[in-house]
Amino acid sequence: MADSTLKRLAKKGVPMLSLKNEDYESLGCSIPSANAPVIGLLLGREDGHFMSGRNYVLALAKKCARIIFLDYEHHREQLVECDAVVLPGGSFSSPEVYYSDAKTKRFSCPSVRSQAYVDCIRDALHYKMPILGICAGAQLVAAAFGLKLYRGKDGYFETPIEHKTLADKAHRVFLKPDTPFSRLMDNQQSMFVNSRHSEFLAPENVQRELLGIAEGKSLPLDIYATASDGIPEAWGKMEDGILCIQWHPEDLAAHGDQIQQLPYDWIAEMARFAKSH
Repeated sequence: MADSTLKRLAKKGVPMLSLKNEDYESLGCSIPSANAPVIGLLLGREDGHFMSGRNYVLALAKKCARIIFLDYEHHREQLVECDAVVLPGGSFSSPEVYYSDAKTKRFSCPSVRSQAYVDCIRDALHYKMPILGICAGAQLVAAAFGLKLYRGKDGYFETPIEHKTLADKAHRVFLKPDTPFSRLMDNQQSMFVNSRHSEFLAPENVQRELLGIAEGKSLPLDIYATASDGIPEAWGKMEDGILCIQWHPEDLAAHGDQIQQLPYDWIAEMARFAKSH
């Protein structure tokens, strides 16, 4: 969507950007009922246009959820109409204080895009709205809880794993057993995933050192899965409606991986529960 189109819509009030019934049909999905849960999907930004990846939309539409697209100017007003929010991946600058080597303790000015993520996370937590964060979205949720990010691997750690690649099966992740996430993912012990991120959530032992949290004490968010090099790959507080995944399960689900569809099924069910309560 071009900026000019959004500005034209905004002249009539807060633009509520959503799929039409024929859009659901073109995706091969059923049209949601009038009382279906509403999920806010924050838009991406590419080549001067707002956009959203088809696979995000498809993964949510499969569960008959109504989807509202959140832009960077009206996202807070748009989010009020939602029962849950999905924060997708993307490449953009984040507040300096989020990083393990931050050179300032003050909250540095984020980009317009990252500010939209920050606002959505704060409002969702305030309203106890379920959150699904993917890739960069997952990282910003972690940072909102005080966990620290690495800017990249150079100068931080050595790893044989290529974390930024277009490969469909980049590396294996290992799920911690007997967690809400492992149960959601059909009790899989490990799985191959894609990997498209240049920044990282610092490993658990580094988080403890940076935050002064002793072994045996809980981190602000639970680590659910890691790569073999110790880099966290999934985290959250699913009992509180927060799930974050570093890879892109929607792309794997679009190629028929039913296990990778499950995080999107989860957020749709969480939205349905939130709507009913």
